[in-house]
Order: sequence, then C-alpha cells, then structure tokens
Amino acid sequence: MNQYAAATYRQTLESTLSPADLLIRLYEGAIRCVDIIKESARSGDIPRRADAVNRLTGILSELASAVDGQEPKDLSDSLVSLYLFLIQEVTLANVAGELCRLDPVKEIISDLLGTWRAAVLSSRKSALPFPPKADGAAPPRRSLSVRG
Repeated sequence: MNQYAAATYRQTLESTLSPADLLIRLYEGAIRCVDIIKESARSGDIPRRADAVNRLTGILSELASAVDGQEPKDLSDSLVSLYLFLIQEVTLANVAGELCRLDPVKEIISDLLGTWRAAVLSSRKSALPFPPKADGAAPPRRSLSVRG
C-alpha cells in the first residue's frame, strides 16, 4: 500500500472512531512509544528515540488538554496533573538516560488503558437491546413489517 493510501486510511479510521475508541488508541500508542524509546535507547537509534519521545509527549499533552477544565473539576485537575507528571518523567528519562523512569510511566498508562477498556465494554453491554442469554443463544431478532 502506498503512503498516501495508508495516510488516507488512517485519517478515515480516526475520523469515524468513537471518542472512547480514539482514547483507547491514544493510550495504546503511548504504550508503544514507551517500548520504542526503551528499545531505541538500548540499540543507540537516537532519531527513532527522539521521534518516540516527541510522539509520547504529544499524546500526553493532547490528553491533558482534552480534560483540562472539564467537570468534575477535581477529577480533571488530577488527570491533568498526572499527565504533566508523566511528561516530566519521560523528559527526565530521555535527558538523563534513566530508562527505569519509563517503567512507572508505562504502568500508569496501562492502568488507564485497562480502565477505559472496561468502561467501554461495560457501556456497550448495557447498550445492547437484549441482554445476552446465559446459554449463548442469540437474542431474538427484530423484524420490520410494512404494515406498521
């Protein structure tokens, strides 16, 4: 697939994702960036490491700006503080070459990802028109009648 087609596909996919699915993809991307930073630091690939640091801090900055000022205020303030702390740790890990600082960063992001995945799954289950049956049978199908 050529680069233009791949970019168009990604743009279309991102514009059709629900906000929750987009958030999950951001967290997944952040975790991948942490792994890339560690891998490229060990291999000495400085440009790849710098790119991953920039991407990770960009994702965390975007997450912070998305919740800044939202209600409930105390929760949004806590999340903004958490994201800023993570940015600080990534920056210090990169500058000082202390890769061990990335372990808590990855753990926190993984916890947030797990929480959002569970929330999305729970909300999707509650949105089903018919609850799934215990025996695994499919729910009854709705039919459409032209008679009304």
